Amino acid sequence: MKIDDKPILPATVATRSEAAAALADGDIHRSAAQGQGEDTVQLSGNAERVARMSEALQKIPDIRVERVQELKRQVAAGEYAVSARDVAEKMLMTMKKGVAV
Repeated sequence: MKIDDKPILPATVATRSEAAAALADGDIHRSAAQGQGEDTVQLSGNAERVARMSEALQKIPDIRVERVQELKRQVAAGEYAVSARDVAEKMLMTMKKGVAV
């Protein structure tokens, strides 16, 4: 589709001579402007509900501070242990999904 700055001819123009006359008179711009109304947007109840949920999600922190602090405590106390098997399984699952590790 090519977009240019040429005016749109109204449906009432049937021939080239009528089009030339309309362009000369400036009728094209007036008739095109007359057909345009004000744009409006109306949201459904679902859209409004989604907007409220999105706002609520924005307020939830990305980091679970309590969990991070507990893990830090466990590491500092030497109590944090990770199963090598669990790590290997997660790595394999990640590679199967095609995600680089």
